[in-house]
Amino acid sequence: MALGLLTVGGLAAPLMANDDVLSIQSDPGQIVMPNITYNGWNYSELDQINLDNVQDLQVAWTFQIGVTDQHEAPPLVVGDTMYIVTPKPNYVLALDLNNDGSVIWEYRPEMNVEEATRQGCCGAQTRGLNYAEGKIFLNTLDGQVFGLDAETGEELWHNVAADLTIGETTTGNAIVIDDLYIVGNAGGERGVRGKISAFDINTGNLRWQFYSMGPNNEVGIGPRFEPFYADDQIANAALDSWYGDSWRRGGGTVWGYFTYDPDLNAFYYSTGNCGPWNPDYRREWGVVDLDENGGLETYRNNYCASLLARDGTTGELLWAYNITPQDAWDFDEPGTNLLVDLEIDGQTRHALVKAARNGFFYVFDRETGELINDPWPFRYVDFATGVDRETGRLLYNIEKIMFTDAEDRERYTDAGVLTEDEIDELLDPDAYTGTEVSICPMIQARNWQNDSYSPRTGLMYTSTSNGCGTHIVIEGEFTPGEGYTLRQGAGPAPIPNVGHDGEAVEWTGELQANDPVTGETMWSIQWDENSNTPLMSTAGDLVFQVGTNDGTIRAINATNGEIVWSFRTGANGNISPVTYLGPDGRQYVAYIASSASSAPQVAATAEPDAAARYRRPGSTLYVFALPESHPDVASAN
Repeated sequence: MALGLLTVGGLAAPLMANDDVLSIQSDPGQIVMPNITYNGWNYSELDQINLDNVQDLQVAWTFQIGVTDQHEAPPLVVGDTMYIVTPKPNYVLALDLNNDGSVIWEYRPEMNVEEATRQGCCGAQTRGLNYAEGKIFLNTLDGQVFGLDAETGEELWHNVAADLTIGETTTGNAIVIDDLYIVGNAGGERGVRGKISAFDINTGNLRWQFYSMGPNNEVGIGPRFEPFYADDQIANAALDSWYGDSWRRGGGTVWGYFTYDPDLNAFYYSTGNCGPWNPDYRREWGVVDLDENGGLETYRNNYCASLLARDGTTGELLWAYNITPQDAWDFDEPGTNLLVDLEIDGQTRHALVKAARNGFFYVFDRETGELINDPWPFRYVDFATGVDRETGRLLYNIEKIMFTDAEDRERYTDAGVLTEDEIDELLDPDAYTGTEVSICPMIQARNWQNDSYSPRTGLMYTSTSNGCGTHIVIEGEFTPGEGYTLRQGAGPAPIPNVGHDGEAVEWTGELQANDPVTGETMWSIQWDENSNTPLMSTAGDLVFQVGTNDGTIRAINATNGEIVWSFRTGANGNISPVTYLGPDGRQYVAYIASSASSAPQVAATAEPDAAARYRRPGSTLYVFALPESHPDVASAN
């Protein structure tokens, strides 16, 4: 059991990884980072709770957190202490697991909550704490980073990772590698440039900082940069792929998950949408240069909406892959890049597996960046037809390319020329511009919510969305600290929710179990209301997921998708459950049920069984366990 957690894909770990983090990861009863381990599986080796007894789970204790907003950061558990961090304001609490979660200490940083909330794109969130060497590491929404004493909550150091005055925030996860605390920025809708910063875990001093695009020295491109595909094997890959100085406002922020391969001393992350959404500001105006198959040849805008691999010590860029070149559809890629060893064509491949927000499922060689097999759509996709394995290029449907001016669009396609009847049926005739594009997926095939991988089933579990929509891009000026998307919604798509074959459906998304080797969806659960939330799997052959559709937490059979246990919490949720071993030897499952205070109020006339009846504002930590008298608990002790 320890071997699977101490290694990444079975590779022995050298000294570059933080020894304390690795040591604690060898104990599945503790959690020191989001997604549990460096490989990003969000998988627990604990199996006291399993398919045979999960129906016996009971509430062990609860804790009222007192910050009414949507929580997205999973708790940590180190020794007999649980650590949680709240959304705005970003308070940290240490709870005593020997005493049903009584408060040991609470840390409340001074924050510019009002301005951070205004600047934050999509909710005032933080998505995780980190622990190493007796310290808790925190990044707050307003761009600050802190090192705290884990026993007392005392502030040990403080620094700044983002400039709130220009629209930068810090909402994502971070990672500890050796003596570095590495954190990214958010703010892709504000015209900022994505970056990552590495701070000394003992002093808080900035050790290095690199951007997603720009000159080689600012991106960390040097002699060690060896991308696999020719489009990236150019002198200034992250500069010359941009028109003029558009790279200075290029987006590509870093607000998702990090993973780390100790054997290669390489860490991996994906970047956010290109800025602005309007691609005419990042290419020659109105000009799109596609090859004969639909692959984009020029102004690919490296490296927003991309996957990057960097050295864990120096931050140097090792390789990169542009997932959605010249992204015009808000295809951020914050999702987890899972590090898994796979048997493919008779070979063991050290792979990186990604269910991308653009709707394609990718499997890379994590040392070189080569695509190992053909990327395949895990939901209906119409903006692209596939990926060219030889060139690595995403192959675009020209009818879905965005243009500011109708004349430019009509030079490439007649898709923008609709009849009066079509305009009356699908769009607002008074607002029709001829540049409307209806696209699947609309913004996301999935979002930031973490996936999970189970080595027992060989399956990767992903929450998906199947919505489509219509939008246009517009002209506008850049003002630092203000919105800079240059995009407007233009109504629903002809089919708002689309099934895998392009047909209209009632369901809005799925929980999918995908086989990364065969490229098959082995089972799925379809949700009539949105339930696109994080996932955790366990050695008990269970997948735990929160159901925002009716305010529940569920346990699901990891092998076939059967829902085997559920508990209604009375609130929404958008956070990964966690599981740990308590001081009494019992396995616990913990989850924070939460809804923002701004959540829509339930109508008095709503039906008694309406889903909204169970999604009230509030924030409560629920902790579940088998009863102390349960035979499986007694046998474990």
